[in-house]
Amino acid sequence: MQLILMRHAEAEDGERYADDSLRPLTARGRKVQTHMAQALRRMEYVPDRIIASPRLRAVQTAEICADVWNLKHALTQHDALGANYSADAALAMLCEHDADATLLCVGHDPDLRQFAGALLGMTNFSNVKFPKSAALGLEFRAQPQLSAGVLRFFYRPRDLLALL
Repeated sequence: MQLILMRHAEAEDGERYADDSLRPLTARGRKVQTHMAQALRRMEYVPDRIIASPRLRAVQTAEICADVWNLKHALTQHDALGANYSADAALAMLCEHDADATLLCVGHDPDLRQFAGALLGMTNFSNVKFPKSAALGLEFRAQPQLSAGVLRFFYRPRDLLALL
């Protein structure tokens, strides 16, 4: 399995929203995310399926990717990437898919950092910055397991967009 973990794009300030899950993306966040999706497409990192946290900012991030990659039909939401995140729940969600699938999971920090660390078997991954719109690629020989992932890339928007 190929797995891309992506943090949602820049969202509106949380103080303006009584319900944090309803914060939309900023115009800047939409622009950066569009460029990230285009850059990943150019590098041929396009998934079969897109799975997003149900929080609005993650859904909007996933929708931008789906638009750029013509994958609207392949976009779903799963709360294992949202309010009910745990490494075990997220892993179980991944294992619902074929071992040869390529998945994009759009979620939140610190959840994605913790999940990436667990999949890589790295206890100090929580010290790594995972900025908004960043994409981390992992590979598994079969179904994903904790500590079995191989890091293939970690693109922060500023770095990736400077390369292209």
